Amino acid sequence: MLRHSLDQFLPASGGDDAFGRYLDKIRIFISHSKHDGDGEFVGGSIRDWIHAHSPLDSFFDVHDIPPGLSFGDVLLLEIGAGALLAVHTDSYSSREWCRREVIEAKRRLVPMIVVDCMRDVDPRGMPYLGNVPVVRMDPGRTDRIETVAGCLLDEIFRTWLWLCRVGSYMTNSPGVLFTARPPELIALAAVPLGAEDSAHAIVYPEPLLSADDERLFREIAPRVRVQTLTD
Repeated sequence: MLRHSLDQFLPASGGDDAFGRYLDKIRIFISHSKHDGDGEFVGGSIRDWIHAHSPLDSFFDVHDIPPGLSFGDVLLLEIGAGALLAVHTDSYSSREWCRREVIEAKRRLVPMIVVDCMRDVDPRGMPYLGNVPVVRMDPGRTDRIETVAGCLLDEIFRTWLWLCRVGSYMTNSPGVLFTARPPELIALAAVPLGAEDSAHAIVYPEPLLSADDERLFREIAPRVRVQTLTD
């Protein structure tokens, strides 16, 4: 039902391509660090569970990058294909590609959750891991994978419902960014440029941002309005 509603607002090529979208599984990009064993183990365990127990699909680069294709090109393409699940282990924030994957997911407004698998210390926590749901999971156990999958599906459906709600506005609102999560400063990178004299705004679902968040937006981007859809 959600996919049918989205097709009323989002560009579609029609024909066999349109029919194929109904058969496609929701694709989960599993972002993880290979610098410690935990990232590989947790990411692989989640991938195996998804394929065995859910109607979802996954992208786990160890298995899913075709031979001969550019590693970077494939990763950046796949990030925008569905949803991102970040396996936050001790070395995650220090890895260049992990940081890039999270930033690209935030810029593209894809549904995202973080699985907290920390054991000890993250020397420099990544600021872009915030503003999304976080699920705690012991990196040595797999008994909470079903909880992780449920949280991720909640985030995907919430994002799709938001897109259905604002679809009729999106086509007639140049310069306006509609985001399904409360906006953060990185959202400014995704605001459509539009014409110089056009209105620029970020529109998000209730509840309202805190006064401190609103003040930051006013100081950093005074020309961009930040408001709820009701406003």
